[in-house]
Order: sequence, then structure tokens, then C-alpha cells
Amino acid sequence: MKDQWYGDARDLVKWGVLLHLAEFYSVKRILQVAYYRPSKWGQLEIDGQQYPIPEPVINHFRNVLNILKLPCEPRIEVLNSPFEDRGQYKQVIINKVAHQHPCIVFLDPDTGLEPDSRAGFEHVLDSELEYVWDKMVVGDVLAFYQHQTNRNSQPWIEPKRKQFEKALKAERNSAKVAVGSEIAGARDVAIFYCCK
Repeated sequence: MKDQWYGDARDLVKWGVLLHLAEFYSVKRILQVAYYRPSKWGQLEIDGQQYPIPEPVINHFRNVLNILKLPCEPRIEVLNSPFEDRGQYKQVIINKVAHQHPCIVFLDPDTGLEPDSRAGFEHVLDSELEYVWDKMVVGDVLAFYQHQTNRNSQPWIEPKRKQFEKALKAERNSAKVAVGSEIAGARDVAIFYCCK
């Protein structure tokens, strides 16, 4: 996740779904794995002069840690270590998952599951998804952010839900989906989830 995406309408869907899932599954902890990649901010132009966006403005509107201020149960934790090395990051995730169960582990990459073509840092590999799932315990819930994979009116949610389920080696139709189809600006995302 890049700073520039934080705080948009998709976060209403993400966190609305996560809080409902926490209630449904009686979970007291949500770990958001942000797959954090810092944004590079452009300059403001004021009367022909270039100025940076003031840090307090960025921190107010685009700080991924602001979710920690949400006054709610369950307790929210954010793994916002920079995502630069897949192997190291996977270990950092597992170290965080090892605490307090049951919990929701929310994997929140920029785009979602790896495509059929080349995967970048905006994707989570199927093998990484499987690795995290294998380290979770009975009663934990794995939730996953998926952005729309195409713009050509082809179905995308069900193929990606099946990919999610296959990566977990979960029983057929055990992976569920949540969407915010009535939320303007967030009709292009889905949250997949599965309880272990």
C-alpha cells in the first residue's frame, strides 16, 4: 500500500468489512499487513514557485497509521515496515501473526493477487498467501484486499476468489467475498476472507 491510496472510499469498505468480520468471528485483534511502499509526493505550485506538501497535511490525510486512532474493538495493529524484500517481509508477517489468537490477518497490497503475467510489489504471490495461511491457527481469519483486475467488463471477482481459495488449499467455496457495490469510489474492490 502506498500512502497516496490511504483514506479513500476503499478504506470505508476495507475497515467496514473488517469490523463486521471481527464481530462475526468474535475476534479481538486485527493485524493489517500493509505491504507498505512510501509514496513520492509531487510539488505544489504557488504563484509560479514550487513547494513541498507540508508534512502535517500528508500525515493527516495519508498516514496509514491513522487507522490506529479508530475508537473500536477489536484492537488494530498495522505492519507498516517497508515492503522491499519478499523473503524478509514474509518472516516479519509470520512473527506478527504468532501473537494473540483468534485474530484477523488482513493482507492489504496495492492491487491484490498475482496476475497470470509478471507479478510486482503491488501483488501478493499465491505461495506467500499459502505460507501465511499455514502459519495461522484454527479460529483465525485471513482477509485479503483485491482490486479490480480488468476494465473490460469481464467478471473478475469470482476468478480471483477461486485463485485465493486455491492458494490456501481450502475446501471448495470456503472462501467468501465482501464488496461495497453501493459505495461510490469503491465499486472496484473486493475483500476475500476465509476462517481457518
